[in-house]
Amino acid sequence: MIFYYFMEKTFTYLTNPKLEFSRFEYFASSFLFGILKILKSYKFFFFLLFSVNSFAQIQQTAHIEFERLTATDEEHVLFPLQENGAVLMHSKMEIYKRKFTIDFHKYDSTLAKIWTTTFEPEEEYELVKTFDNHNFLYVLLKKDDKTDIGILRIDFETGDKTYVDGNLLTNMDIEEFKVLKSKAFIGGKYNDRPVVVMFSLFDKTSKVLPELHANSLQINELDINEHSENVYVMLKNERNCEYIIKMYSYEGKMLSTLTLGDRQKTPISGRILDFTNENQLLTGSYSEGCSLLSLGFYLHQISEKEAKPQYFSFADFNNFFSFMNEKREAKIKSRIKNKKMKGKEVKLRYRLLLHEIIPTKEGWMIVAEIFYPEYKSPNNTTNTVYGNWRSYRIGNELYNNFRYTHAIVCSFDKNGKLLWDNSVSLNNLENNTLHEKVQLTRLDEKVILAYPDEGKIKTVIIQGNQRVKNLENFTLKGKEENERITDSESANLAAWYGHSFLAYGYQSIKKENAVANRDVFYINKLTYTMNSVNLPNRQ
Repeated sequence: MIFYYFMEKTFTYLTNPKLEFSRFEYFASSFLFGILKILKSYKFFFFLLFSVNSFAQIQQTAHIEFERLTATDEEHVLFPLQENGAVLMHSKMEIYKRKFTIDFHKYDSTLAKIWTTTFEPEEEYELVKTFDNHNFLYVLLKKDDKTDIGILRIDFETGDKTYVDGNLLTNMDIEEFKVLKSKAFIGGKYNDRPVVVMFSLFDKTSKVLPELHANSLQINELDINEHSENVYVMLKNERNCEYIIKMYSYEGKMLSTLTLGDRQKTPISGRILDFTNENQLLTGSYSEGCSLLSLGFYLHQISEKEAKPQYFSFADFNNFFSFMNEKREAKIKSRIKNKKMKGKEVKLRYRLLLHEIIPTKEGWMIVAEIFYPEYKSPNNTTNTVYGNWRSYRIGNELYNNFRYTHAIVCSFDKNGKLLWDNSVSLNNLENNTLHEKVQLTRLDEKVILAYPDEGKIKTVIIQGNQRVKNLENFTLKGKEENERITDSESANLAAWYGHSFLAYGYQSIKKENAVANRDVFYINKLTYTMNSVNLPNRQ
């Protein structure tokens, strides 16, 4: 405590030399400053000082790992269950034996193993999609170029398995998979037309949802509402640049059709917000015409027949460019202001990866990541057992590498009023899969946002419109102290429970005096502690 007291006095003296000190304080601070000069590193000084007052201090409190198998095509997928732990799905195909196995491991909140179970699909079956809810994990399997499917259900609590096989009626390309009670809804396309099959897990019957199979339509998203037990199929009409939402009952009966958009403003994504059964909202991003580039967010009251969509342009956000340095942000905002003063419409176009909508006490929060694809896969690429469910299609193109520039966070009230917006730089983070990199947890009015980057976990704090504060960067560690991580691949982060995250991915680890590296899949539990912090206000 005494050491830190004089460290603070030294810093005060350096930044405010006109302040008065007692003789003792002056002597002690001068002595400490002399030591710091000997160390010849101000970085060391500032690290000691500000590590005491940092907002979030991260610790790696648990670690598990699996050796990566040679001559095996394998995939690890993690399903966080908040306080109930996490489930790891490990799929592997032994290339020479053609043996396909899926292992499931359940861990508690300390990453101690609770149960393990294994499933071996029949020959020719491939893993296509997964879906999880509060109680179960569903795994969709399909025979290549056939209509045969199988659905495996894993009980998160016990690990009990239930398997049902059946038929899709059509040899469709599967893009969407949801399960509502005892029915699975499988969406995709057949002969370049949209189709959704409702498959009963109870009697193994299949039914095609009506009024979908038409030209110029493609399925944009498939959503379910567990409270109303309705199914929403969201389609895009590429000819007329329209966004169409079709609502079905649990029995597969058409209930309503809603058409939004025109060639000026067209929704390109949609999420259903169900505050009450009488008050359902649709929100997402919108574009100009048939473009895939987002211009902003929209909101539409589904329950009000005469309601019109509200649009929120990126160009009207206060802090869309706050992830930049202040000088560059001011320059861009000045250009936008000048164009608006001349009566010109400003349009900012970006590719957007929209997260699930987060309910808040005020209304809801939207989180999205700005990205762009880098490489395009050949059209004749042959899918492996994992190729189907790991393909990333944007329009009619397939991509296999992506860069993330920044993330945006917006808060709305229940009436659709924008409360605040903010943005965070992702430093051109690179990944070969297109999925959510940014994770966040909330503490009162603050939002803790974190993402993995080059073997480190980077964290920032957001509080409304105030300028983002960069916090501690945490370097991931190996299982033992004498190990060094030489390479990191497919690093991911998941918000868990309380003040904790799960970091996972693939690492190459070099042990001291070891001849060769070892490659592993790892899961780390990261826990952060909170201290007070003052965020800088915007001018």
